Amino acid sequence: MPQKTDMYSVLYSYARKNQSAQINIETFIFFLEKYSQRVCEEKPEWKRWTEDTGPKVWMELSRLAEEEKITLINNEKGNQLYFSHYFIEIIKEIYRSPDDDSDIPFPDERTLNVEIPQDLLKPLRLPEDFINYLKEPQEEILPIIKLVFPDNNGSALVLSPMISLTLLNYSALKIRNFLLKPGNKEYIQRKITTLLPGKDDYLRETFAKIMTRPEDCVNDLIGGWEFSYYFWAHFCNLVRLDLGKKGELLIEETGALQAVYIMEACNSFYKAKFTKNKEIELAFKCFEREMELPPYYYTKETIAAFKDSKGTPLLGQYSQHELDAYIKKRISEPATPTELPDLLYFNINANTTWLIKKSKLLPLCARLLGEARPIIIKAVSKRWRKLIKEFRRESAMDNDRDFERLIADYVLEHAPALCILFDDRRVYLVHEEIERDNKKIPESIRFFNKDELMPFHVLLILKRKEIVSDVKLLLPFWYTLPVISTIIALFSSLGKKKNKKYKEDESVKTKSSENQLKQLSENAVQLKEKIIPKDYTLDTYLIELSSRWGFLVDKKAKENLVNDVNSVVREKLRHLLRTQRIAELSNKTLDNLANSIMDSSHGLHKIKEHNALFVYVRLYIIKLLETRSV
Repeated sequence: MPQKTDMYSVLYSYARKNQSAQINIETFIFFLEKYSQRVCEEKPEWKRWTEDTGPKVWMELSRLAEEEKITLINNEKGNQLYFSHYFIEIIKEIYRSPDDDSDIPFPDERTLNVEIPQDLLKPLRLPEDFINYLKEPQEEILPIIKLVFPDNNGSALVLSPMISLTLLNYSALKIRNFLLKPGNKEYIQRKITTLLPGKDDYLRETFAKIMTRPEDCVNDLIGGWEFSYYFWAHFCNLVRLDLGKKGELLIEETGALQAVYIMEACNSFYKAKFTKNKEIELAFKCFEREMELPPYYYTKETIAAFKDSKGTPLLGQYSQHELDAYIKKRISEPATPTELPDLLYFNINANTTWLIKKSKLLPLCARLLGEARPIIIKAVSKRWRKLIKEFRRESAMDNDRDFERLIADYVLEHAPALCILFDDRRVYLVHEEIERDNKKIPESIRFFNKDELMPFHVLLILKRKEIVSDVKLLLPFWYTLPVISTIIALFSSLGKKKNKKYKEDESVKTKSSENQLKQLSENAVQLKEKIIPKDYTLDTYLIELSSRWGFLVDKKAKENLVNDVNSVVREKLRHLLRTQRIAELSNKTLDNLANSIMDSSHGLHKIKEHNALFVYVRLYIIKLLETRSV
């Protein structure tokens, strides 16, 4: 009986002693009680089974039945159990001593002296069935596999977890045992040397491993050492042909031939896997090269259309699943904890997502700025030409602040992707990463001054006075002479309503968003009632929250800080409402707005109490929407 006294171990020993998986429960209980009473003095651990043996056994048997390790049977022969795991334990036991069995064939039903029911076996013929199983291994309810060797060379019983590492290690030991027989190693080595000319060093190394460290040969095969695939292909073919010429094989020769069949099949599988992995690796290198080419941003559709240098689609060299897994890994695993991942996703709008390589993010911004510049110049020039021809002016022609506001509006209209990118804090973090690594940022991609984004008119290299001058150059001279233009403007304005285009544009935008603001205002009132604690008003709760994140002794300094935060939230919210279509305000939408504002505002990141600030930003958004102050 075993040293362990748990029910599973006791059942296995009892079944092994009787050489049967069928056990009569009453007989087993009687045996266990008598045996325990006889040995409990020398082995106290058995005392647990000396009293109330029957109830204890039935309780344990019920547990094992629930775990599907045994099957309880009640028939005319009485209460019985079928211990199907008995066969698993026999196979496990025989594979525990590989060196002891290296000179005999693999275990089968005859050598194990068992008859396993066919419904508990999964037969696999070598090499085809076995290789297919390696490609797509299955979880067997009872993982007993019967390997059937070609040309009536017997079979082998193994468990699915033993495929393929344990099986390969056993095969390597049997092959070593075969080579230890006089003459075998010298004969095979001489033959294989002629088949692999110029590989003498590799061959000597491999044969030395087989004879001294056979497990290293297995690791080379599984790990992807390319020479090992050529070696085992020739080696297995030579041994198989050599043994095939003999009539009746010795026991150790049969074991070696079975090992060769297994090694040959595994070699074929791992070589194909190695070749496929190399193809996938090369395909992903092509993928990386494509990501570094203009336009630097790629959608799901354009990524699926990537091709290699020969014009062959990459999707096919790797599967969609492998591509998704590769991208997921690259966007979630940075090289170091202080860096961003190598690939970044940006949501440009509801239907468009760009995948951008981090190293190309700033060049992409520069490229988009370059594409936007002539469009913005044309739009501003057209606007001002119209105004001058009507003998009118606007403040953006004379004031840098209003000029910047006008440029920002046109960028939002004609190059919305630029606004999305520059509003994303990751652009600043990439900028910061380059500077932190002591790399000089070229002027063409220097977009931040300290931690603030430069004005758009600076990024686009637009000069207000130059645009005005260029517009005037293309108009008849009387539009640019102050006296004449003033007189004409005086007469042309008689009987006409004063109208400024810029204000008219703003009015149209405001009118188009009136219904949206009305809906959001109603939602804000409803949310306010749910969020604000009892005994607080919106304003008093905002004051309470501001005291949590505004740790300033000076009253004036604290007031200025709160005003600055309010100003940032107001400006960012106004921008978000212009760029995004928000149908209604919910808790989730409110969280998204607050997160977007905090993520894109570098100044807010300097405030340490982020949780209190986040709640404050949510409530201030509600206040702005409720009062329509955006």
